[in-house]
Amino acid sequence: MNGRALVAMFVCAQPDCGGALAVRARGLVLGCRRCPAIYPVLAGVPVLVPSPPSYLASYRDAVLATLAEAGAATREVVALIDQLAALAPRSEALGFGDDWTADEQARPRAATADPAIAGWLAAAPDPAAAIAAAVPTAAKVVLELGCGGNALAGRLIKRGRTVVVADLSLRAVVRTMNATGAIGAVVDAEALPLARGAADAIIAANLIDLLTDPDALLTAMAAALRPGGVAIISTPDPSLGSDDDDLLATLLADAGLAPRAWHRGVPWLRAHSSRHFQLYFAELVVADRARRRR
Repeated sequence: MNGRALVAMFVCAQPDCGGALAVRARGLVLGCRRCPAIYPVLAGVPVLVPSPPSYLASYRDAVLATLAEAGAATREVVALIDQLAALAPRSEALGFGDDWTADEQARPRAATADPAIAGWLAAAPDPAAAIAAAVPTAAKVVLELGCGGNALAGRLIKRGRTVVVADLSLRAVVRTMNATGAIGAVVDAEALPLARGAADAIIAANLIDLLTDPDALLTAMAAALRPGGVAIISTPDPSLGSDDDDLLATLLADAGLAPRAWHRGVPWLRAHSSRHFQLYFAELVVADRARRRR
């Protein structure tokens, strides 16, 4: 774990705490300096959710499988997981919601000789490139929320820049870290434990429309941006599941984020296989933290 970068960027995830974090137990946990909360560090990834015991109790099998895949399922780590999970009430076993496939890692190719389809795929804009281009070149700390299995983080890596990927799925974070060299954390997008002024750019690609409390995400993003920083948000559903197509714009304003660019109808192609594609038309918003009126 790049302890210094993560400890500086995140705070305690307990409601109404927000205390600074410190590395403890030889790097096995992060502890809050203000309250008794501790957060396990698994395969170099701190689990910074409001209730780590509940997370580990629910996702125990998925967590252990991820650690085994990464060669990080040591006896000491497994014992820590079981010790924390035992603190939570029994719950239904859950799997990580990894809805991505290996075919999303490369530019999609369709199993057809139709020149129109082949030509469209070859010329289709890459939304990941547009997102990466929206990140200020001078940005030193960039956070990608909901990294999933995409290849965006690899485009963000550059000399002198810290790229942090975050997701509720430990597997998604570990795989993205291994593929790109980024550092990462497990977080809940509706309870982001970000320090104020933590990042120069924060990206949430096709995440906000999946949340029950999207305004919590936007408020946390705005607070975590440094002066001159940007929030980059994409979604195929600016109504966020409501009947109000202007809801995203309203929530941005309420959070103190002022759009500097708003691209509508950006084609977003997901390849599940060479014969199964999904095409979305997404909104891509680049927003600044609005200046407070005096």
